[in-house]
Amino acid sequence: MTSARYVEHVTMTTGDVRRTLRSEVADRDVAVCSALLRRVLSRTVSASTVPIPRRPGYSLGGRAAGGCMAATVWADGPPSVVIATIGIATRSLCGARLWRDLHRYGSGPVVTDPAWCPPEPWLAVALERGIVAHVDATDWLGDFERCLAWAFLELRS
Repeated sequence: MTSARYVEHVTMTTGDVRRTLRSEVADRDVAVCSALLRRVLSRTVSASTVPIPRRPGYSLGGRAAGGCMAATVWADGPPSVVIATIGIATRSLCGARLWRDLHRYGSGPVVTDPAWCPPEPWLAVALERGIVAHVDATDWLGDFERCLAWAFLELRS
């Protein structure tokens, strides 16, 4: 378990910010996301993405350094397309840089300010252009993002 009481959840596409409590995510779901993250962040995974459990047709890719992680949610093809970019920061040492990078490299429009970084721990999500063809994913993405953030925090603590 992590000592964090909440995670600042920022939707970069809309500018919405809300505090997400650990109690909002079921332990069993965090366990599923933890197993997914271990596979995604493992250097032995041969594929660049890993299928998301219980979400056929979607996969996750990403990497972590220190207390930060950048990930992409893919709608598997053909053609494969990125539908969301996710950043998770547990420490300010990498958080500010990750925040700026999320603004610099995404393909979708965002309204958040690259000069303003939320306090850690935070979760930031930008919906990418590919989401237009996969609107059904918006039904589960928010819950998945929160689950992923808490799983990452707990793996790093």
